[in-house]
Amino acid sequence: MIRADHLLDLAREEAGSQAIGAPRQAVLRRSVSTAYYALFHELLSTVATSFVPANQWKSRVLFYRALDHGRTRDRCKRLGKDPLPDEERAFFEIQSFPRDIRFFANEFVRLQELRHQSDYDPDTRLARQEVQDAIDGAEQAIGTLRAAGNDIFLLPFLSYVLFGLRR
Repeated sequence: MIRADHLLDLAREEAGSQAIGAPRQAVLRRSVSTAYYALFHELLSTVATSFVPANQWKSRVLFYRALDHGRTRDRCKRLGKDPLPDEERAFFEIQSFPRDIRFFANEFVRLQELRHQSDYDPDTRLARQEVQDAIDGAEQAIGTLRAAGNDIFLLPFLSYVLFGLRR
């Protein structure tokens, strides 16, 4: 599996690769993308390891590949709200997910939107500090997801990210 920590290290290297003077925009944009993918791969890994035993590696690969970027963003956007939207609140029978899970969801949305801006808006100009903040946010969100391993709300969160609600 792809290690999120290695991607974060790479993002930091990319962002700091030109310590003297202003870094190239291409380098900063690439760093933002790498930070987002660190977060995305941590989520994929958490999904796969949460639902499939280690000895079922082919099934694990299928779960690892199950998430779509856009749907995941849309679902995280809904689960990051406090209170939850009406439909999710009625389904889960809670007002909102715990703060750490909401932080992860909201950071996922923020980083994906920044990655899209970096990748697809030719007029975007990033500052080194903005990129460092994105990397730090990804690292913190990864930490909160890892810490949520025993949280009773983690599996419902992951299940919703995978499947959403049927309407």
